[in-house]
Amino acid sequence: MPYLKHSSGGPVELRNSQILGKDSPLEFDEDGYAFVDDPMVASKLLAMHRHIERGGDGPEDADTDAASGDPEAFDAEAFVDRTPMSDVIDDIESGEFDDHLGAIEVAESDGRDRDGVHSAIDARE
Repeated sequence: MPYLKHSSGGPVELRNSQILGKDSPLEFDEDGYAFVDDPMVASKLLAMHRHIERGGDGPEDADTDAASGDPEAFDAEAFVDRTPMSDVIDDIESGEFDDHLGAIEVAESDGRDRDGVHSAIDARE
């Protein structure tokens, strides 16, 4: 998971000196991808910024990302690992992730196992 993808799909800078330190800003390319060397840094950025997601192998992997509808490409663990929990619940309630509810439920049970997330999933099923 060396790449992150910005929801804008285009070039943008992500300024977060708290996580990136001297490497701030993180620059996303013309396709909205940025390479991050450290998986822990990537995980922290994903947790703090709702407008970025895992980008797989980068631009060459764009046709198999979660937006393509490929259920194997959806990263349920990253989806449920975000904070605050209300962001996860809002996304579930939107109905946009109904195709992935089973994977989300498993990831949540294996991870934080929060009642609020389980309730939101139950309401969508």
